[in-house]
Amino acid sequence: MQKQLVLYSLFTLLSSTINAEGLVLNCQNNALLFPKQTLSDKTKDLDVQADYSEAFKGHYLLKGNVSLNSSAYFLSADEISINKSSKASNATGHVKFQDNTLMLTGDKAVIKKQGEVTHTTLNQVKFHYLNSRVNGHAQVVTNDGTKQVFSSGSYSLCPLGNSDWQMKADKITLDSSTNMGVAEEVTIEFLGMPIFYSSHHEWVLEGRGSGFLAPAFGSYNESGSSKGNNYQVRIPYYFNIAPDRDFLLTLNQLSSRGSVLEGKYRQLITNNNYLGDGRFEIEGHYLNKDKITNNRRWLLNSKLKVSLNAKTDLNIVTNRVSDSDYFKEIAHSNTSDSELQSHVNLSYKNQKQNLTMSLFTESEQLINIDNDSNASHMRAPELSISKGYKGLGGRHVNLSLVSTKFAHKDSNKKTGVRTYAQAKFSRSIRSDNYSLTPSLNLSTTDYTMDNSANQKRNIASFNLDSKLFLERKISLFDTNLTQTLTPRLAYNYTPKKNQSALPNFDSNDKNDSYEGLFSGQKFTGIDRIASANDLTFGLESDFIDDETGDTYLNLKIAQAYRFDDTGMNSNGDTTLVSSNGDTILVSQRKYSDVAASVNLTMRDFAFNNSLQYDPKTNKINKRSSSISYILNPRKFLTLAHHDDDGKKSAELYGAYPLTKKIHIFAGINRSISDSITNKETTGIAYESCCWALRLAHFKSGNYDDVIKLELVLKGLASTSSDLYKRLEEDVPNYLANLDDS
Repeated sequence: MQKQLVLYSLFTLLSSTINAEGLVLNCQNNALLFPKQTLSDKTKDLDVQADYSEAFKGHYLLKGNVSLNSSAYFLSADEISINKSSKASNATGHVKFQDNTLMLTGDKAVIKKQGEVTHTTLNQVKFHYLNSRVNGHAQVVTNDGTKQVFSSGSYSLCPLGNSDWQMKADKITLDSSTNMGVAEEVTIEFLGMPIFYSSHHEWVLEGRGSGFLAPAFGSYNESGSSKGNNYQVRIPYYFNIAPDRDFLLTLNQLSSRGSVLEGKYRQLITNNNYLGDGRFEIEGHYLNKDKITNNRRWLLNSKLKVSLNAKTDLNIVTNRVSDSDYFKEIAHSNTSDSELQSHVNLSYKNQKQNLTMSLFTESEQLINIDNDSNASHMRAPELSISKGYKGLGGRHVNLSLVSTKFAHKDSNKKTGVRTYAQAKFSRSIRSDNYSLTPSLNLSTTDYTMDNSANQKRNIASFNLDSKLFLERKISLFDTNLTQTLTPRLAYNYTPKKNQSALPNFDSNDKNDSYEGLFSGQKFTGIDRIASANDLTFGLESDFIDDETGDTYLNLKIAQAYRFDDTGMNSNGDTTLVSSNGDTILVSQRKYSDVAASVNLTMRDFAFNNSLQYDPKTNKINKRSSSISYILNPRKFLTLAHHDDDGKKSAELYGAYPLTKKIHIFAGINRSISDSITNKETTGIAYESCCWALRLAHFKSGNYDDVIKLELVLKGLASTSSDLYKRLEEDVPNYLANLDDS
């Protein structure tokens, strides 16, 4: 029996009652010990009912269907005797007692009022708290309204009649004045079997309290010398330090690597004389000696987000690991990422003056790769200032300055300081039927380089955007709708300017999306500003429910016509030298791809499709399509297909209930072009109203192949949050944390 206790101890929470992050189960069971009684509204009177009564010198004897109802409690029994002078009542036979928070049934009861406090003692008791699912039984209970003491009792949050798990103890004390529960000589039973024993146990009655969380179990594959299946056990202990701070300490045992000690501290920062509201987190992992590499392995993450005053915010994020293979070999997560980002951002925003300023600096650590040339340029630091002015008649002037120092891990890459200044003049002319917005943008960009010649660029651009607003009332499928129709026409002009000598720190090709075509720009970022002499036509239509305001159908289509057949490539060239030495212009088509999208929502179904169509080849260059059926977070299916210039991929996400208590879930992302599964998540879960078991398998790339198991005993233990957070990330629309299962 002792071995059995030890074995079961490993698979459950040791000795705590924690309402921490995890699965929330809704029992949907409103069973009571007896029908809830309405207490009397008469503060000084006692309502008495009985089949038979007799009185003698301040003593009263009541028999047969006896009930006493006051503003403090309700009491019923087969027989009740009342001593008026001592303010005591004795009840026998089918005793029922109820006050504002507690229901009790038993064989015998003694109720005595001392001042404003009513003391109650019952024998052979069943109890149930009205405002929670706490229930159980005991040989004797004493109750003074704030503290209840149960002798030889049990305690559970399973519904009445369900004892899937319960805590049995020689003595249980529940004290609402201290918000604490205390038990002596405790045995925890799960499905009728003892899984843990403790001589003393304490927990909080409401909110979160310190104690062990349920362990998490898993298996993983090693790719090196320890190939094959290995196991992982995570045993977390939660410290509820104060209402505004807590600490999670976890022992993570990896069979092939060793013991990793993990800690995470969180604190809310409340408004005071020095700082405004904010939040601070720091997380650290430490493995003293890896069994395979013999190296120390560690992780350190921190977040600070705080308001220095009403207009100034500070945000600091740091992410570091001991080596680039930490996530592959120790954490078994984030294996598809190539970098860890850290940054500091100090921002100031004055809405009244329409002024914003920020100071931003960042750094990165490459992970899962070893080649520094794959790193991106870092802003170290960046200073930006923006000031807006509003005039009469919708006139606006915006002045901005952004100065950025770009650094790179690869010394062969160009680095330096880029300073970009811009003045934008615009005017918005609007009515109920149309809008017209002309804008002029003047900019200058200065490059002070570290390892190449300095450069400078001055450029201007003009944009005229117009919209026409039309609408009509229609009826579709017996639903009254408003259909809006918005024709849109925009003209963009930017002169040609060769920019091949400029470095490229942050510019990339921009897709021909609906809004992208109206911007008149081919590139993101600042380093490449392409020439433009374009006219863009667009049309947008919405079908809106008159009663709910929901948009059932959204349609968009746009195409740009170019008056100039020469442009600029991503290297900044406007001219090229051919193989025979001739200078040729960089050509561009007279028209862009057609950008179109359809978004349809009908009850539980949603259909989304966006594409770029090439009229010259009559082919769709890019497409993203998805169809979803979402009844609830336990029953849904999403299918998605993406085609990016021949690189095809598909996604499937879903969950399906096999029974009322059992459901399966899955998320798969697969590259069709090269027949590689990028990410795969599958699992099954059992959820009763007071406990749950969930098994999940995660596979990502060649390293991240993990199986994880979690057990939740409602009100006694819930596992740490890493499993359910990963499920919600890998399976969109699935909610692992539910109020209604």
